[in-house]
Amino acid sequence: MTVLETFAELLGDAFGKVPCYNTVENWVKKLGLSVYQDDQPCKDKKFAMVVDESIAINGQKLLLTLGIPSEHQGRPLRHADVTVLDMSVSKGFNGDDVQGRIEAAEKSAGNAPDYIISDNGHNLVKGITGSGHVRHADISHSMGVILKKVYEKQSDFVELTTLLGKKRLQYHLTDKAYLLSPNMRAMSRFMNMSSWVSWGNEMLNCYDTLPEKMQEAYAFIKDYECLLRELQAVLCAVRHVETVCKNEGFSVMTSRRCKLHIVTHVLGDAHSRQARVGMKMLEYFNREETLITANMSINISSDIIESTFGIYKSKKSPNKLHGVTSFVLTIPLYSKVTNQSVTKTINFKERIVKVKLKDIRAWSTEHLSTNWVTERTKTLRKAS
Repeated sequence: MTVLETFAELLGDAFGKVPCYNTVENWVKKLGLSVYQDDQPCKDKKFAMVVDESIAINGQKLLLTLGIPSEHQGRPLRHADVTVLDMSVSKGFNGDDVQGRIEAAEKSAGNAPDYIISDNGHNLVKGITGSGHVRHADISHSMGVILKKVYEKQSDFVELTTLLGKKRLQYHLTDKAYLLSPNMRAMSRFMNMSSWVSWGNEMLNCYDTLPEKMQEAYAFIKDYECLLRELQAVLCAVRHVETVCKNEGFSVMTSRRCKLHIVTHVLGDAHSRQARVGMKMLEYFNREETLITANMSINISSDIIESTFGIYKSKKSPNKLHGVTSFVLTIPLYSKVTNQSVTKTINFKERIVKVKLKDIRAWSTEHLSTNWVTERTKTLRKAS
């Protein structure tokens, strides 16, 4: 709204009346509903699906099913490549629920997907298996699962991560804080280890040049040098294979290149734990390779759906009582406005006029759960 107000101030009467934020939000919802219900860009085309559920938002989860090109585009997926095939909200989704939403998405697409990508959530795996489609495991989540299985209960790993948390609390308001490690994420911790492992190795490399006071404060890092060097080697290999598969696609050729890299850089000079990581990485590539033919190059990353969730969360109301509201209709619209060539083909005015506010209310009633903010308002009004 600040942008519109600035234009109004500069252009005066020529700009017209500035719409209030509710009006703009309603326009966006109308366009989102129009795109979600009417557009079928996957019909009669080869495509794949990406399926995932969000973290809980006020006890509600959003299950998204996206349509993407099945053939790798020679680059990582962009939002302009995405079609939202299905959105469903519930307190939770079991395997049967996931299967039902996949079947609904397939009906919406008007065509069957070549394969489906997901993380390793049991409900997602069960639902995709039940649907009868080929499932490819997202490479980043799979690497995270491998790291978790190997390191989660290792005593030196537990000691170091616990100590880093304590040091953050101890030093964060002192003159030692400028050298603190990056915060470790509570969610997906093993998918996001690179920052603090890189910090640890950088601290080891510059330790002898630190002021004596800082050396005393961070002396504990020397006790975990072997672990940090080991983790750095493993994570470098993980980053390498992820980069290859995301940028070039997953194919028999790229899979074999990645396996050679693992053998050379993880198994070649391996600590026993590195060897376990390397063997599990090879198992992943061998398993995924059996699901494709020699001439296929596919997407094997669900980063695009994680990004979609992130964009929605950054724009929705910060009030957690709202849960998942009709603002979720902005998700289908987003992919249409990130590509200027696509945007030019959309008659926004016609779509806004065609969709009524009652259509949004009807869709929300059918597909969304009760909004606690609305219930709170109703209850408090009765009491006054």
